[in-house]
Amino acid sequence: MGVENYHVIELVGEGSFGKVYKGRRKHTGQTVAMKFIMKHGKTEKDIHNLRQEIEILRKLKHENIIQMLDSFESPQEFCVVTEFAQGELFEILEDDKCLPEGQVQAIAKQLVKALHYLHSNRIIHRDMKPQNILIGAGSVVKLCDFGFARAMSTNTVVLRSIKGTPLYMAPELVREQPYNHTVDLWSLGVILY
Repeated sequence: MGVENYHVIELVGEGSFGKVYKGRRKHTGQTVAMKFIMKHGKTEKDIHNLRQEIEILRKLKHENIIQMLDSFESPQEFCVVTEFAQGELFEILEDDKCLPEGQVQAIAKQLVKALHYLHSNRIIHRDMKPQNILIGAGSVVKLCDFGFARAMSTNTVVLRSIKGTPLYMAPELVREQPYNHTVDLWSLGVILY
């Protein structure tokens, strides 16, 4: 399949990475999210990292992780097609400021399941934050944005590269010390707090 098999409906998000559109698969009518990432201005390392994110996302199959459906690469850009989830936890927190305890528990339970799946597959997300947590149909929580995710080999015990959003970063990341999957748990704790 190529991008020509989709209708782009409307812009739903924009950032330094590119633009996200709500789209529809022509043959099935399925509503999707289409993330377009321009290559212009990106280094070879950036492009390599984008391909790595796509490969990580392609392998992930879990109810609480955004499902990649398709991806395309042209000389100008990447397009990653995923399932569509309606809103961000960040937007909900901006509007409501504080959530009821029961809702926080439901969100926490789903995020713990997603992290357990990632960590069991030796993947560290490294950028847990409310903007990367989507709320889908039926209040199903979906973890997304694997731009900083890192796959660890079976021999890897700790990593040293610095990634993430400072407000949610574990102390060992801030101090530029070796770290492991527990950095995601720290970020989860900050989000839940």
